[in-house]
Amino acid sequence: MRSIDSIRQDFPALKEWVYLDNAFVGLMPTPVHEGYNEWINEWYNFDIKKSTILNGWLEKTSKLRSLVANLIGVKSNEIAFTMCTGSGLNIVVNGMNWCKGDNVVFTEWEHNPLVTHTTRKSSVESRVVHASKGKFELTDFEKLIDDKTKLVQVSQVCYTNGFRFNLNEISKIVHEHGAKLLVDATQAVGALQVDYKHDNVDFVSVAPYKYLMGPAGLAFLYVNEKSIPELIPDRTGWKNQIYEGDNPEESIKEGTAEKFEYGTINFQGVYALSRSIEYLNNIGMTNVEKQVIKLNNYLYDRLIDLGKDIWTPKGNESAILSFIQESPEQLAKVLQAKKIKVTGRKAHGGHMRVSVHFYNTEQDIDNLIKNL
Repeated sequence: MRSIDSIRQDFPALKEWVYLDNAFVGLMPTPVHEGYNEWINEWYNFDIKKSTILNGWLEKTSKLRSLVANLIGVKSNEIAFTMCTGSGLNIVVNGMNWCKGDNVVFTEWEHNPLVTHTTRKSSVESRVVHASKGKFELTDFEKLIDDKTKLVQVSQVCYTNGFRFNLNEISKIVHEHGAKLLVDATQAVGALQVDYKHDNVDFVSVAPYKYLMGPAGLAFLYVNEKSIPELIPDRTGWKNQIYEGDNPEESIKEGTAEKFEYGTINFQGVYALSRSIEYLNNIGMTNVEKQVIKLNNYLYDRLIDLGKDIWTPKGNESAILSFIQESPEQLAKVLQAKKIKVTGRKAHGGHMRVSVHFYNTEQDIDNLIKNL
């Protein structure tokens, strides 16, 4: 791994900011900025390298599909590009065949709770798993999941306090009852090593503007290849139309998650995300995760020394740590005025959320501690 000093040179904002708010928005490194500009200049100058400029964008998208798949341990034909995390989650919910008596199970800390217009219209029962002492217990899932459960949703890393699920363990419980597991992994991918084939999950939705340091307005959805045929696209467009008349566009191949892409995607985001994943690959996700967990453990110890009531369970391995705080929003504003960026929220009794990334240092954390 490159030295931290060298890496920090790629993030101009770090010259001025102590940035510890990656669970909100990740900082953009220089290569990602260059990716944005590459796309703009290509269109601005009409720099056609293929038969059409669109073909060039589509080829870039195909390469990105493979980069994403390799990053998360799946196949490229199992990746669909979407607009945001919620878009991917809704594709799954809207594409399932709901029946009377079905139920869904999800945690109380889902950023996109599994209560939608589709589930309500279909009279699907919602069952909520509640947290205890900052975490969720598998036994509480076992109490709520039954043979009428069709879909279970969890966040791999909870946006509230960073609690990290063991996806392999929860998937066993879900599949024992014939249900599917849907994962919001936006707070995990880019900070942690992931392997969704190994974890045996069915669907994963990710937005890359946090720990992947990539674009807003472009996201991706993993659909396990066994689920692709049975999941029905919730909308159609030029890319996945089912009209049998003349179609000037080439049809999407059967058995690919690309069937959930119905139109033109955020191609500028494609260029940016490609650069982001290449950047992370060069550093190595093993190194990224090691640094993130090391810093989070250091932060935990410093907060304990300060006498803070920490909401995140001890030993939790993620990039997020939260502690209980009076007037958290006011404190966040005071810190921001000092160029220290964290999140303060009134929700859940009032807490501060600190979220590190691989480019942070122990000195960043010390600067935060001195100002609490």
